[in-house]
Amino acid sequence: MRTQPAGLLFVGCLHHIVDSDDPAGIVARYLTALAPGSYLVISHATNEPSPEKMRANSEVAESSGAVLIPRGKDAILRMFNGRELVDPGLVLVSYWRPDGGAPGPNADRAWAYGGAAAV
Repeated sequence: MRTQPAGLLFVGCLHHIVDSDDPAGIVARYLTALAPGSYLVISHATNEPSPEKMRANSEVAESSGAVLIPRGKDAILRMFNGRELVDPGLVLVSYWRPDGGAPGPNADRAWAYGGAAAV
C-alpha cells in the first residue's frame, strides 16, 4: 500500500475491457493499494448520444481486432466503486470544468463521460 496520496487514472482504457473481465473489479483492486487522500479519475466512451453510430464504431474496432465497449452513465458510475465524486460529478467530458467556466457550443457532442473521486 502507498503511504503518499496518488492519482489513479483510467483515462480512455476501461471501454477496451469486456464485461466478463469485470472492469469495475479491476478498478477496485487498484483502489486497495492507494493511500488516503488519493484520487481516481475515469473517462469512458458512451453510446448514449447515438447508440447506432457507436455500435458501428464498435463493429469497426472489432473487425480490426480491437475491443470497444461503450457504456451508459450508470455502468460507468459503478466503476467508481461507491467513491464520492467531486464536482461536477460524472458528466460528458466537455462539461468537466471547461475553460472559462462554460462548455463550448458543441459540448453535447461528446462521446465520453468523465469524473474524479476522492479515495
